[in-house]
Amino acid sequence: MPYVNVSTNVILVIVGIGLLIFIHELGHFLMAKKIGVRVLAFSLGFGPTIFKKKWGETEYRLSLIPLGGYVKLAGEGPDEAKTGSPWEFSSKTVKQRASVLAAGVALNAALAFVAFIVAFRIGVPFITTEVGQVMPGWPAWEAGIQRGDEIVEVDGNKDVDFEDLFTIVALNNSSTGVPLKIGRAKETFDVNVVPKYDDEHGVQRIGIMPATSMEIDKIFAYENNDSPARDAGIQVKDVIVAVNGKRISTEDEFRAVEAVSAGKEMSVTALRDDKEVELKATPSKATRWMLGISCATAILDGVKNNSQANAVGLMKGDEILEINSEPVKGFTDVRKLVIESKEEKSILKVKKGNSVTFIIVSLPDTKTKEEFLNGLVPFYGLKIDSLVEGFPAEKIGLKPGDRIVSLDEKEIKDWNTLLQKVMTYQGKPMVIEWMRGNERFVSTIEPQKDEKNAVGRIGIKFKEKTVMKQYGLFGSCVVGVKKAIINVERLYLTIKGFFSQRLSTKNVGGIILIAQASYESAKVGIGKLVYFLGILSLQLALLNILPIPALDGGHLLFLAIEKIKGSPVSHRVLSIAQYIGFGLIISLVIYATRNDIMRLLTL
Repeated sequence: MPYVNVSTNVILVIVGIGLLIFIHELGHFLMAKKIGVRVLAFSLGFGPTIFKKKWGETEYRLSLIPLGGYVKLAGEGPDEAKTGSPWEFSSKTVKQRASVLAAGVALNAALAFVAFIVAFRIGVPFITTEVGQVMPGWPAWEAGIQRGDEIVEVDGNKDVDFEDLFTIVALNNSSTGVPLKIGRAKETFDVNVVPKYDDEHGVQRIGIMPATSMEIDKIFAYENNDSPARDAGIQVKDVIVAVNGKRISTEDEFRAVEAVSAGKEMSVTALRDDKEVELKATPSKATRWMLGISCATAILDGVKNNSQANAVGLMKGDEILEINSEPVKGFTDVRKLVIESKEEKSILKVKKGNSVTFIIVSLPDTKTKEEFLNGLVPFYGLKIDSLVEGFPAEKIGLKPGDRIVSLDEKEIKDWNTLLQKVMTYQGKPMVIEWMRGNERFVSTIEPQKDEKNAVGRIGIKFKEKTVMKQYGLFGSCVVGVKKAIINVERLYLTIKGFFSQRLSTKNVGGIILIAQASYESAKVGIGKLVYFLGILSLQLALLNILPIPALDGGHLLFLAIEKIKGSPVSHRVLSIAQYIGFGLIISLVIYATRNDIMRLLTL
């Protein structure tokens, strides 16, 4: 029953996260006992006490909220009255007190290493490095990487998965980029990609997505709870094997049929419990709101390596001014003049920086022309390149060469912002302002749906291809330790990335994101959950050791100061630092939770 699975996964997540915090507090508890500090209370969980029992000087408690626990040491609090008794925390040497503080961190680190080893003994699924979608104009596309390629080595690392690749790319700070070894068919070759910062996601990327299997991972509903896949009876874990009676093996084949079937019934054959079932689905019409303009400039935003365009010397940033002496206003002109040329060779007048040069390109037939154009990606600006007949922009008098200035009296600085604003307005009237030379125009415009080019969609997401990494005891130890070290480096580079602004702070996640990720890991399997909890335990250890007041690292910092100056930090300074530390932590929690909520709203 699905409810049982959900309940079991939720319990596993709660127990797992609670265990991490409990282990941390257990470290403090055990070390305090070892050096002779009285532990007044040790609680499993937070909040109201459900059960308590006193053994010796310690009261053991079971509290209502199972996420972690706490210990109360005699003579620990700065406001607590001190008697000078040898069993009080404050009576111990700096070294002894430091050992108690560090014990929680040490136990979390130890738990992480053990968790990684156990996880790889059970088996952990990882997304493969087979390439799925390649984004035109992005570094991977420029490097010539294609769908179906296998990334077999990343910056010298041979045993990599997509998680490793994503992290290495996101945190790369080398001007030379990331060296990759690519497998295609039975050959391998080396490429180098320089990551590009993605403003939308706030992270460096090279512009690839992982390859997918034909197994259904999620089923979506669109506007008005419209979900053709759900209504057709398609289920998560179904494997699509045929569409309209034709056997298929890739997502591209499925999407091609889905796209042209808007509003028309399509037959879907799914493999379920080793049996093929025939289902009927009618894709919804996915229309988009449009003004009816294109702002593709004649400036090149990308040139594919090893393409004909690259071979003749075209580069990113070049601007095509003329083709065969015909002036070019935008990329529409580039495409039109190349395709319609009757000459076997075309002469391009190109602006490179501050100089102008002429480039001769051999384009004898239609196929060669298309290959040449496919090696180019234009930069999209705000100067109109072409208009769509019958759409609002043409109706209100916009013309090629006009430059968009603002929408609803808010300055528009780039093409993506314009698209986002049009989509957000959902057809509502807006005021558009544009320039034609030195003349300014203002008009009201209502975005219009592109019904003619509606794309079909049934609301499914395919599961990424994965590989199970499972080893014997020795192999699990080796790989587990390796992954632990990688995650230590990853956390360090992540923090460094935030400060160097190579990572946006909108990637910071809080307890909601942790709960989501934990739950998804639990759904995949116990091995994945244990692996993820190992990462969390390591992060808990490393973050706790940071020299921030209110964290263990902050307390250790004050002990170091005490050791140097020969006396404890004053109560006033300690209190102020604690308030600042708590303020920083609470601010971070609020900000991270806000990010989590925004992610939920955009799902």
